[in-house]
Amino acid sequence: MALFRERWLASAVMATTALLTVAGLLTGCNETQSASTPAEAEVRPVRVATVTLEPLVDSVRYPAVIRPRVEADVGFRVGGKVTARLVEVGTRVEPGMPLAHLDPTDLQLQIRASQAQLASAQADAANARSDFQRYASLRQGEWTTRQEYDRRKTTLDKAESKVREVEAQLRVLDNSAQYATLVADEAGIVTATLIEPGQVVASGQTALRVARLGSLEAVANIPEQSVAALPRQKLAVELWSHPGQSIAGSLREVSPSADANTRTFQAKITLTDPPTTVQLGMTATVIAAADHGAPIARLPLSALAQREQKPAVWVLSAPDDRLELRPVTVAAYAGDLALIGGGLKDGERVVTAGVHKLDAGQKVRVWTEPAR
Repeated sequence: MALFRERWLASAVMATTALLTVAGLLTGCNETQSASTPAEAEVRPVRVATVTLEPLVDSVRYPAVIRPRVEADVGFRVGGKVTARLVEVGTRVEPGMPLAHLDPTDLQLQIRASQAQLASAQADAANARSDFQRYASLRQGEWTTRQEYDRRKTTLDKAESKVREVEAQLRVLDNSAQYATLVADEAGIVTATLIEPGQVVASGQTALRVARLGSLEAVANIPEQSVAALPRQKLAVELWSHPGQSIAGSLREVSPSADANTRTFQAKITLTDPPTTVQLGMTATVIAAADHGAPIARLPLSALAQREQKPAVWVLSAPDDRLELRPVTVAAYAGDLALIGGGLKDGERVVTAGVHKLDAGQKVRVWTEPAR
């Protein structure tokens, strides 16, 4: 019995020792695991964005219409009845091309009457000249008085002046006969027709409207708060029919007074080297851009933190990707973006999410989107 008790006690001691040994080993493992867990937790994944510096450009867009720089109202230089209109809206005209005709009958009759007056005046002048020559011979022999000689000389001068007067009138009538045909002065496109055959028009009345080719403009209405800055801005024109295609432009004219209804100022922007696809009347957009010079970086608002009550961002410093809280200057806010005007360099990496849970000097790793 005593032997059995001794053996049982020995077995209990051995079992207790084994349990203590296993417990010590487990405790050591837990301590090792606990010691390694904080080290691994220090490396926090973060979402980052790469800084790209670009000029700060403010752009404003205004609706516009393509118009010719010169659009002339043309008409006959004499009055009369229209017998023919030779062009339609959209017709391309060249210099010297006939556009319309007037009935020349009355002008031709006036020319014939003036020719008859000229023949009469020339006959009177010839008679006065012969008369004067006779009295000049008598005056040399003193067979006539000085007063009669002077009177004959005056009659001759009047007759010759009458001839010159009628000749000038005849030239005017000859020109008027040519004006009965309306011709184009320069190359252009007919944009409006205001006469029809059979219509009686007055001298100078608008018959056609012709847009000269060559120079095109975009006409836009500018609000009064923006018109002062327009001459200093870089201008471009974009056609609605060709989105994304920008045409350089230059400001030619701004209306000196505002429109009474819209309170806007009309601006005319000349297109520089427009493509051949640009047509009159097309709808366009004038883009007015102002370059402020200083480069800026565009970052999401979630990247902003604070340092001493001033905006700051977390920057990853190379080569170990540790965090640095760097103060920055915010130039402006645009929607969900912050325009950073100072404090960052091109190519630096900035944390854009969870910035309020980070510490200076903390080591992080760049988080990437998992492949799907």
